[in-house]
Amino acid sequence: MQIFDVIPIHTKNNLSWSQHLSQAITSLPELVEHLGLPKSLAQQGAEAHQSFKLLVPRPYLSRIEYGNPNDPLLLQVLPSLSEMQKVVGYTKDPLEEADHNPQKAIVHKYKRRLLVITTGTCAVNCRYCFRRHFPYGENQLAQAEWESVIDYLKAHPDVNEVILSGGDPLMMKDSLLADKLHKLEALPQIKRLRIHSRLPVVIPDRVCDDMLTWITASRLDIVMVWHINHANEVDANLAQAADKLKKRASPCLTKGYY
Repeated sequence: MQIFDVIPIHTKNNLSWSQHLSQAITSLPELVEHLGLPKSLAQQGAEAHQSFKLLVPRPYLSRIEYGNPNDPLLLQVLPSLSEMQKVVGYTKDPLEEADHNPQKAIVHKYKRRLLVITTGTCAVNCRYCFRRHFPYGENQLAQAEWESVIDYLKAHPDVNEVILSGGDPLMMKDSLLADKLHKLEALPQIKRLRIHSRLPVVIPDRVCDDMLTWITASRLDIVMVWHINHANEVDANLAQAADKLKKRASPCLTKGYY
């Protein structure tokens, strides 16, 4: 058995999730230097970085093994030359969402289920992202345009489940999320709300009191879907956040996206 030295990257205590986000690493050379990796990795990933910018919050960075270029968490966020290779049979729209995008911010693939693109931003840019080529610019809703989603739902009374996705819906302020939730609750047809997010996985402090307040006050059956790819992502901080959410809101935590 080969044993590696792990040098933890400490983050400042008592930071809010938004403060952690503001301190995320966006420089490829900085990421490589911070983790003690060969400088050649920065050169090899430069083209992919220009195509899809690097973004790694420090709470996630602290779970990556120092000096290990094959760390499974690192490979999810490190720009690579292989991303630029064209592969026969690959497509920029693997879920065929463009064919089910009837109006701005809505993906409607199933009769009783509707997905809403709440934002085009995430807390971490995963290199495998299947929506990295999604036309977010054409699907970005201003606050005043949220009524168009409500109108669409009224015109489709069979829809009883709404999914908030993105990007990452938890990138929005809790006050804005609460407002959207209230509008959905006003529609008797809506029974369930699913929130697809990776943010609590990369920044566990996203599970804050403000978020728990609007979740626990809702009449809807709220299912929180966390995108977890590897066991190394589940550290003590993430487990604590999950436990906090479970005790207050009793959501379903699972892996996957719509």
